[in-house]
Amino acid sequence: MGVMETLAPNGDAINFPIEEGQFVVPVGIEAEMVDSIDRGGTRIYSWPKAIVDLYHDEIVRRLYREQHFLFLLGLLMCLATVAIDVIFNPAMVKEGVTLRVLGVAPLTILGLYAGARGWTHLLAFCVGAAPIAFIAVIVHLAVHLPPDIAPRYLLATTLLVGLANIMLPYSLRGLVIFDVTALLVTAAMLTLNGIATLAYHADTVFIFILVAAATLPIAARFEKFRQNNFLLTLRARISSRELLKANRALIKLSKTDPLTGIPNRRCFEHEFDTSIIAPGERGRAADQIGLMMIDLDHFKAFNDAHGHQAGDSCLKLVAHSLVDIFDEVGGIVARYGGEEFIAAVRMRDSAAINATAEDVRQIVASVLTPVSQSDRSLVTASIGVGIAPASAMLAREELIEMADAALYSGKDGGRNRVEVVEAEAAFSIRP
Repeated sequence: MGVMETLAPNGDAINFPIEEGQFVVPVGIEAEMVDSIDRGGTRIYSWPKAIVDLYHDEIVRRLYREQHFLFLLGLLMCLATVAIDVIFNPAMVKEGVTLRVLGVAPLTILGLYAGARGWTHLLAFCVGAAPIAFIAVIVHLAVHLPPDIAPRYLLATTLLVGLANIMLPYSLRGLVIFDVTALLVTAAMLTLNGIATLAYHADTVFIFILVAAATLPIAARFEKFRQNNFLLTLRARISSRELLKANRALIKLSKTDPLTGIPNRRCFEHEFDTSIIAPGERGRAADQIGLMMIDLDHFKAFNDAHGHQAGDSCLKLVAHSLVDIFDEVGGIVARYGGEEFIAAVRMRDSAAINATAEDVRQIVASVLTPVSQSDRSLVTASIGVGIAPASAMLAREELIEMADAALYSGKDGGRNRVEVVEAEAAFSIRP
């Protein structure tokens, strides 16, 4: 198992680019799942799988967020150690610079390229491989120094492994693999110069092991803090999501008639201003705006004869029939109150609005018909229509007054009819 396979605590690697920013809580992760972590223990292996997967994604996000800083820090350390070469080993300054350029720079460039392309495995490998290559360069240069200076030079390897354990975005398992690999590389570079060289620097290797062992618990502690912070953030985001969901539900309830499920008067007022008065690019200055007041005839008598439950069912049937009609013509409809509905359309001419109103009257009459020889409808509607040119920019209240006047005229004229009042003329269309 390589370093690039140990990003996640269970060894699973993730091979897709993650954009910067906070994580989004997927659907299916609920507050109860976070609560179960508190009850069942905080070890990540006891977490629900969905939360573990989300935490793995967060680890990868951290890798992408910190890659530039890590590579830049590594390059700066490489350049800084050139000054040490000048002081302790001036004869090998040129070789030291060459080894740094050939050993560390390609891994840095490759890592940055992998990060830009979203190659997570390769990026994770380069993040760990670059400091190990740097350690190899230090060891190679150290063995060519005088015996009294080399141990002090080799101590830089312990500094590197200590910093890596604190800063690399790996899981604890990944850091252990990194430390073991760095130790093996250090031992191999010393052994290449003879077993005696390895034995001579055994104390330095021992210090290397002590530093790695001492910093791993610190890294584990930091990882625990990150996990706790992740859970706190997750809980907060779940709460925010639930609050947003509740707010949306409240907004929907505030705009929806509870009985029929269609928009209410408040929603109609908003949609009238945004969809009818100001329809955007689809609107034409020559359009006509029609507002309809639709009132069910003798509905109180229907309720008394068939019961309020039947009356409610009738209102629902009529409401959904109206929605079908006005959706088809690009209009809006809402329950206005009681057995009254309000609707609005924007069309090319008055004739089209009149035809739509007549379609509405016929549809309402066909909603409930008795099973008998008679074709008389159980429920009918009187419809008052107010029509005005869109260019006139009449207020909604003025159109409602016109439609109300037409409705009362229709009621007085015998009901089950369409009565129309236009801004410049008044006329009626009878069934």
